[in-house]
Amino acid sequence: MVYFSINQVYCQDFDKLISGRQMDCSDISYNISVLFVKYMKENKTDSAGSVIKYWQMKCGEREPMYRAKILLALKNGTFKDSLITEATLSHIFNYFERIEIIKYAKYYTYDQYKSYFGYIPPGQEFDNYTMQLARELVNNYDPKSLEYLLAEMYGDNSDTIFSKIQDKNYAETNLGREYYKTVERYVKMPEAHMSWVTGVWIPTGSLKKLGPHPEVGFQIGAKHRKMNYDLTLTFKFLRSANYYYARRSNTPDSPERTNHFFGGYIGFDIGRDLFLKNGHEVQLTGGLAADGFDALKENTEIGLKSASVWSYNFNAGLEYRYYINNTFYLGLRAKYNIVDYTLNEVIDFTGNPVTVQFSIGLVNNEFRNNNLKALKYRIRK
Repeated sequence: MVYFSINQVYCQDFDKLISGRQMDCSDISYNISVLFVKYMKENKTDSAGSVIKYWQMKCGEREPMYRAKILLALKNGTFKDSLITEATLSHIFNYFERIEIIKYAKYYTYDQYKSYFGYIPPGQEFDNYTMQLARELVNNYDPKSLEYLLAEMYGDNSDTIFSKIQDKNYAETNLGREYYKTVERYVKMPEAHMSWVTGVWIPTGSLKKLGPHPEVGFQIGAKHRKMNYDLTLTFKFLRSANYYYARRSNTPDSPERTNHFFGGYIGFDIGRDLFLKNGHEVQLTGGLAADGFDALKENTEIGLKSASVWSYNFNAGLEYRYYINNTFYLGLRAKYNIVDYTLNEVIDFTGNPVTVQFSIGLVNNEFRNNNLKALKYRIRK
């Protein structure tokens, strides 16, 4: 009961100090910010701390109030890791948006979102004073300390805090933990993947008589963390290097000599990242597909149907990607394919082809990647 009475008097005193009428947060925030600057310039840090508590009690924690709290702690040498909360990163982003308004004179943005910016007009006395104060305070701390990073950010309006907080020295700080918690939320989001593929299909064993064939196609799928999932469709073409014999389904005992060849592959491929650094990525890949080629053309004049060779395809290999930026890459993949082209008895020879493919691809989730970029987190580059 005594605490309630003291607290009530405490609020009433500040109510009288800033105005004689009931005010909303727009009035309170502006007037309290003026009082905060006044008390800090007079070195009355206890009074400055009291107005911050009043400010938070009346309007809740918003970026300008949180900034005042951090700078007061830095000035008094009482900064503690507990001042970093789940809302800290949001406040930092809010502050950077405020700086953008000042830098590019986009004051209409503030007019539309006064509540979001804590009812403190950008570029006026409160902002100017806190920037000046932070520039002075930065000299009081070790450049490798969290206090230094915060003072540097508020003083020079530097977003390098997100690059520097990734240093292992800050891993156990609350800001480091909150940073990586936020990063993890975006990193785990899947990305869409699409690539154009071109390469060469190289037969081995008895299949060598068909000779190598160019191959083109595309992949479409998703990348999630280190895993890659794709539907792949490719076509191989050009006549075979040598003539070979093939049978039609309605004439099994009469093989025909041919050099016709047009093939296809459709399957599901899975890849797992083994290595990723500075834009270089290596994947272990594997897949299951349907694979085959046309061996004999249709002859309508004498009523002969076309004949096609089909087989399962189990494959495995390695893929290398070099990311030009966070979304666009160039890739090279080599696969060993296990097939049996004799299954439907169109031909009586087989072998396990090797495919070497060059790809141009895109991996992207715009929402995910834009947020990671804002956090200065190196996704792939």
